[in-house]
Amino acid sequence: MAITAVKGAGDSLYRQRQKKRRPEPMIEERRKHIRAKRRIPLKIADKNFDIITDTADISTSGAYCRVTRLLPLMSKIEVVLLVPVKGNENQTKKIKCKGVVVRTEPIILKNTDKAHYNVAIFFTAVPKKDQKLMEAYVNHADVREEGIEVEEEADI
Repeated sequence: MAITAVKGAGDSLYRQRQKKRRPEPMIEERRKHIRAKRRIPLKIADKNFDIITDTADISTSGAYCRVTRLLPLMSKIEVVLLVPVKGNENQTKKIKCKGVVVRTEPIILKNTDKAHYNVAIFFTAVPKKDQKLMEAYVNHADVREEGIEVEEEADI
C-alpha cells in the first residue's frame, strides 16, 4: 500500500492509505442466449392490469422493456409478443407466454411527469413451436446486438 498526502479540511494535510489498483480480471458474459436489440410490440398483463410497450432487447429466454408502472420483483405475468416472421418483416406472429419480472429499475425521463421503469422479464413458459420462431428471429444475423440498434429514448 502506498501512502499519499491529501489536502483536507482547513488546508491541513492528512495521510490516506490508498490501495494500488490491480487490473480487473476479464468479466465473462453470463447470459446463455444471444440478445437482439430490437423493438417489437409487447403486452404485459396480469389480473389487475394490461401494459402495451416495446422491447428494448429480446432473447429466447427473456425481454427488456420500459413501462410506466412499477412491476414488483418476481411478479408472475402473461406476455404477448408480436415477433416478425423471418424473411417477411411486415408479417408478425403472436407469441403468448408466461414470465417473471426479474429486475425493475426506476428511470427519470425529461419532459414527463410519469414514472418510468426499465423492466427485465424472464420467460418461464414458451410453447415449443413459438420458441423455435423466437430462436430464428433472435439468431438472424441482421438483428443481433452488433446489428440494428434501439433508439436511445423510446416513446411509450
